[in-house]
Amino acid sequence: MSKILKVLLIPFSLIFLCSISINFISTINAQVFEFNEEDYFSLEEKEKDATTTNSEDTSAAANSEDTNDKETCINNQIESVLSSNGDMSSDSYSSDFHFIKKFDKDGNLIGSWGTVRSQDGQFLHAHGITIDPQDNVYVSDAENCNIQKFDKNGKFITKWGTKGKGPGEFLQPESMAVDSVNNIYVAEYSGKNIQKFDSNGTFIDMWGKYGSKKGQFVHQHDITVDSKDYVYVTDGRENSRVSVFDNNGKFIKHWGSEGKDEGQFIEDHGIVVDSEGNVYVVDTRNVRVQKFDAEGNFLTMWGSLGCKDDQFLIPHDIAIDSEENIYVTDSGKSHFRADYNCNQGNNKI
Repeated sequence: MSKILKVLLIPFSLIFLCSISINFISTINAQVFEFNEEDYFSLEEKEKDATTTNSEDTSAAANSEDTNDKETCINNQIESVLSSNGDMSSDSYSSDFHFIKKFDKDGNLIGSWGTVRSQDGQFLHAHGITIDPQDNVYVSDAENCNIQKFDKNGKFITKWGTKGKGPGEFLQPESMAVDSVNNIYVAEYSGKNIQKFDSNGTFIDMWGKYGSKKGQFVHQHDITVDSKDYVYVTDGRENSRVSVFDNNGKFIKHWGSEGKDEGQFIEDHGIVVDSEGNVYVVDTRNVRVQKFDAEGNFLTMWGSLGCKDDQFLIPHDIAIDSEENIYVTDSGKSHFRADYNCNQGNNKI
């Protein structure tokens, strides 16, 4: 197993233990991003590594829509989520492989549930997590290939989904989002689809397939919904873009391409929309966060490679609270191509 893949498999830390809060009430002084070839890898190196180290990409390219039964549902990641209204005075939840853990606003553990199996309330790989306006908790299981619904105290309510490529079936359900009428949207990392369900798991619609045309995906990473119920999806491998749909799956627009410049991405992951419709995207391998307006026009960006409080190593997920503070998870002890990590070189790369 390559060093890059080993780093990618490092469990992701809890959101409030490894987060950077940026308050947008005050003015942000955006840091101009400079690409350092000694610290980062070139696009050519990335493409070469992708063909030799990432079996998921190879499988997807070879099979496109014809994903076979050998494709795994597993993708190692831990996700955290704020309360349904983004209010940090409320509780937060984190998925931790086989468990869901609930914390108060100060980070104190106040509840947990789950065991290692495939029955109701059990998980083989708890992955994505989201909360509806009634504080019901939805958890995607990347290995069981299903979605489970709980009340805020962890009481099992229902579940749906099996492994497969049809409606209501999943191949590695990655992330979820809830709209204003409690519909659930699920992004499938290996299934190349977005699926829409009501809050009880009844299938409503699905869209998307493998490719680079409008409305197509290679590997969806994250999904979010804005105040108008538009659906935003990061497609962070090869396509390197953000795609936007209405709540019926009609393609609206997309923006982004692979690269280092403003508005470009190298593996965009987390995405969130604020109350004014501004869109924030975690640009993982460029080690930064980018901000766009509702039309996808670049506004600003911040972040650089390093071990200081305002720097990142592997930024991954993002959330916003009711006061427009931004929280970013940083999931690694060393960058993909850094010569040193934060345990070496006196706290610098």
